[in-house]
Amino acid sequence: MRRTILNYLVVGLLMAFFSCNAFTAFAISIPMGILPRPLHCDVSSTEYIPLDRVVLLGANAEAQFWAARHLKSWYGKFAPKVELVAKDVSNMGDEEYELLIDDKGVNISARTLQGVRYALYSLRQIVIARTGTMEVDGWIAPKAIVKDSPKISFRGVHICWFRETEPWEVERLIRLAAYYKMNYAVIESWGTFRSSVAPWYGWKEGTMTKKEIKRLKAIADDLGITLIPQINVFGHATQARGAAGKHATLDVNPKYQPLFEPLMGWNWCLSNPETRKLLQALIKERYEAFGCPPYFHIGCDEAHLPSCPECASKPYSQLFLEHIKAMNETISSLGARTMMWHDMLIERGDSRWNGFVVNGTKETAAGFLQLPKDIIICDWYYGGVKPSYPTYDYFKEQGFSVLACPWNNADGIKAQSKYAYKVGAMGVLGTLWHHYFGHSLAKIYYALSNSMWNPEADVNINIDHYNLQRVHHHLRQIGWDMKLKNPRHAGTYYDEIPPEPFLNN
Repeated sequence: MRRTILNYLVVGLLMAFFSCNAFTAFAISIPMGILPRPLHCDVSSTEYIPLDRVVLLGANAEAQFWAARHLKSWYGKFAPKVELVAKDVSNMGDEEYELLIDDKGVNISARTLQGVRYALYSLRQIVIARTGTMEVDGWIAPKAIVKDSPKISFRGVHICWFRETEPWEVERLIRLAAYYKMNYAVIESWGTFRSSVAPWYGWKEGTMTKKEIKRLKAIADDLGITLIPQINVFGHATQARGAAGKHATLDVNPKYQPLFEPLMGWNWCLSNPETRKLLQALIKERYEAFGCPPYFHIGCDEAHLPSCPECASKPYSQLFLEHIKAMNETISSLGARTMMWHDMLIERGDSRWNGFVVNGTKETAAGFLQLPKDIIICDWYYGGVKPSYPTYDYFKEQGFSVLACPWNNADGIKAQSKYAYKVGAMGVLGTLWHHYFGHSLAKIYYALSNSMWNPEADVNINIDHYNLQRVHHHLRQIGWDMKLKNPRHAGTYYDEIPPEPFLNN
């Protein structure tokens, strides 16, 4: 009898512990958490206050207007009032903020609009609807102290716009990057850009229109993230993935074959003067479509040896050098800096780069040494942890700005970000490629945001169950902002039963 009573007591206590009410009774809860994890943060309090007043200390009227508009969008008729109070914050950085939530309300100290944005993104991640009602009738925030600023200045993500990609997907990726306090997004068109200069350049049904770019740029500007266009001016001239065997131009317009290398059309033909004229015109068009950003990415990875007899008969290093210099001069004349992938700039077979990505030849490596130093080298490595990343050091020693470019290895993302910060690289440009759905999306964004914001933080970069829930929660918030209605546009998978290969991502 005693054992039975004891069993019932234990079961009852466990049921109480795991019930919603038990979290209040035992003062235990799963904290909402802020991504990326702030430098200094205490959100451990279980005491919540009504979200009815936000005070901006040291900001300006522009920041007040932005805050009021977005708080209204997020919280509707229960949005808090936004007040502006003078304070000397001249010692704060451009992206720095302090967030204090106490009995007096929410106080945000920041010198710039970007600082206010980041404070409110952090606030939104921990605010919840007032409990005990059927429908929302107010919002509450936990008492908290957050003092935060990024360690790395350039924090970007590379986004591919494939033929199958829909605009809402690109928008969501941009919004999530901004929400996680990234400040740049490179947008690479895989044959989807609708060009007026060369309407035949790409797939006829491409969804990357100038109107759509303008819409996305307006959203990005408002959220504090700069969009950077990319055109591949060397390899990947097919605007399609090599394994697919497609060519976004030649499959439907074979008359333009002279612009490309004969074998597969993978490279642009560098000896053809029409190639340079076309690419320069395309760069100007794309640059203007993106609203004249400070950077322009020209790709240049994974190029093949020339199959064109004209290219093969000339010193290829000189052709390569003159071509990249011409592209860089065009971009510089527009007021931007050139970005390019690194792998064709170091020689395959050079023992210094064992274990790293090397696709260059003696010719392209020789041409690299004469390239203008204002070009930014995007050094991509998709593996895990290494004791050092010597290619970063090499490009820096040659006088170039360097961006570390990891992919979907969480430990590698953290290690490369940490090394880039240690050696004083320009920043980090994470890559997504085709992993913009499924758990890969959550894993990459979680690792990238934390690693780029503070590479020295003691954060388990491999996403756990609760942090996956946080990312899902943030995607839902972004879905509210986008007013999504289609169930395929929610969550990390398009369907409840995804294709088999995606289950392990």
